[in-house]
Amino acid sequence: METCSTTLFERASSAPCTDADRDEASSLRFRAVTNDDVDLLEYYFQKYPSRSCDFTVGGVLMWADYYEYEIAELEGTLLIKGIWPETGETVFYAPCGPMSRERFGALVSDYCRRHGLKGMILSPEERLPIDSGDGRPTGEGLVDESLEYLYDIERFTGFSGRKMEKKRNHLNFFVNNYPFTTEVITEDMAAELISFTLAFSNAHGDDPLATYESAQVINVLRNFSEYPFFGIAIRHNGEIVGYSFGECVGDTFIIHAEKGNIEYRGVYQAVASRLARAVTEVYPDVRYLNREDDMGYEHLRQSKLSYHPTLYVAKRTAPV
Repeated sequence: METCSTTLFERASSAPCTDADRDEASSLRFRAVTNDDVDLLEYYFQKYPSRSCDFTVGGVLMWADYYEYEIAELEGTLLIKGIWPETGETVFYAPCGPMSRERFGALVSDYCRRHGLKGMILSPEERLPIDSGDGRPTGEGLVDESLEYLYDIERFTGFSGRKMEKKRNHLNFFVNNYPFTTEVITEDMAAELISFTLAFSNAHGDDPLATYESAQVINVLRNFSEYPFFGIAIRHNGEIVGYSFGECVGDTFIIHAEKGNIEYRGVYQAVASRLARAVTEVYPDVRYLNREDDMGYEHLRQSKLSYHPTLYVAKRTAPV
């Protein structure tokens, strides 16, 4: 006699399966994601790598509260669900695993029907820069503020080429005027980095999104070794003036945080350059730096465009 799995139904192994049990076994059951899921998330994201920050440990855990992320596992596949803050609409991210898009679409449609939800599926698409306008890809169904910016890591090590001349000049000014040292981030530096982050946050106004991001960065810094993150900090006269960290997935290093003291001209170029150099040494197979999206902020958009992206990860939405 066929029996139900106790891991799915929490019942005696001798209990016979019913049609209702089989329906439940093949439906989605989400739960809240927590920091205890670091290993689980890393397993899936490394086994099925994506160049999108949505499919990284930091991308999920650092934004879990903001997007109300929940996860489910089914048929060897990780599924992520969230809430779009602006509309309250339920968002289902493309499956991370062997599950087909057709199977995924059917499951999501069934889930929304069962729970009376209006949902959408969000899928990443790699796009090259276009020839018109600012080079950002556009199209029906693409989420403008979720476009991710990717760059050749080799270009960032020293900002070579005519297009990067302004960045290189800022970097050279910092190098020539502020004697500095570069350190790999460890938990021993947590107190200093947190103090720097708090000062940075206080100096950048009371924007709720920026405040949330800084709070999540501080949470990470408190327990840095628990995450698969790598980063560097730059010191001038013994004081931290900038730092950055992220994680490696496949051939891409995704940058989750970058902060600098703008009293030092060229500090951001110095941090970006030294991080690129360090990443190249530690992860020699990395081709791209993903500096994530601009969150719809015009000043961030212009900053990211000024580094001349090599590739974009666009997000296409489709109603369930």
